Amino acid sequence: MDSIIRNFIPNHWSYDNQSLDDCFLVEIHEYESVYYTLKNKVSGNFNLGVERIMRVENAYLWSQYLLKKEEYLSAGNVNEFELFHDTSESNVDSIVRTNLDWRRASRVKYGHGVSFSPSAAYANRESSRSNGVDRALILAKVLVQNPQTVASYVQLPMKGYDTTVGNCGNVYVKYYDDEFYPEYIIYYRSKEQPRYYRRR
Repeated sequence: MDSIIRNFIPNHWSYDNQSLDDCFLVEIHEYESVYYTLKNKVSGNFNLGVERIMRVENAYLWSQYLLKKEEYLSAGNVNEFELFHDTSESNVDSIVRTNLDWRRASRVKYGHGVSFSPSAAYANRESSRSNGVDRALILAKVLVQNPQTVASYVQLPMKGYDTTVGNCGNVYVKYYDDEFYPEYIIYYRSKEQPRYYRRR
């Protein structure tokens, strides 16, 4: 099984002979083009004070994500988005090891799952008050096949849908395991007080 998984590890990852059970946070340096691209994607005209950027290398989570992607593709097309999820810096370790957990969501406005946004500024602004100022923006790969647009809270999307989308496309909510992979962690200090109390 290990040899099969190794065939699907991205070429730019640092895995060599390490165990595939290991998880690594690899720093992206300022001189690397990906650093500039990600910092620009996060900041834009809204300076979030990026402090450092790390790439998540978790072979187990990556292989689970790829399996889920193949499952969707076997049933038709699937879109793969890059979306942001904002959290406290203290939550990063558990997230990069076991992924974001929809079971821990509470007081969520557009669905009882893990919330993502295409906008870093929006994710920062709507983050939990308990996340403080030392934050981490997770840039995740997210699978979306059949989105349902909603105007208010739902427990789950309607049958045949896998994602709920709210607030004019600013929020994507995912409900099932392995439908997202936390690809990059962007550490920053938030410069504004978040509006709502919402766990992870």
